[in-house]
Amino acid sequence: MNPTVSSDTFDTFFAWAPWVVGIAIYLAFYFAKRREVATSKVSATQTTASQTFACAQCGRRGSRDQMVAQDHGSAVGYKCANCAQEALASS
Repeated sequence: MNPTVSSDTFDTFFAWAPWVVGIAIYLAFYFAKRREVATSKVSATQTTASQTFACAQCGRRGSRDQMVAQDHGSAVGYKCANCAQEALASS
């Protein structure tokens, strides 16, 4: 008795092997990642408090409550109080 694999069985195995291995890898990553929860080390209130904005005219940096919002169509730019006051006086 000669234990050989027929060429038909050999071809079928290598035709389906990449699909089976690919699906197994995909499922392994899916089950490993689905229980992960995105955590943030900084709360939303701390993020806005530490965030600074630069003046669009002079470049001075400050928190958002120290800046004056300038609407530019669909974008918003910020100017410091001094530059906003100068722009208002020159208009």
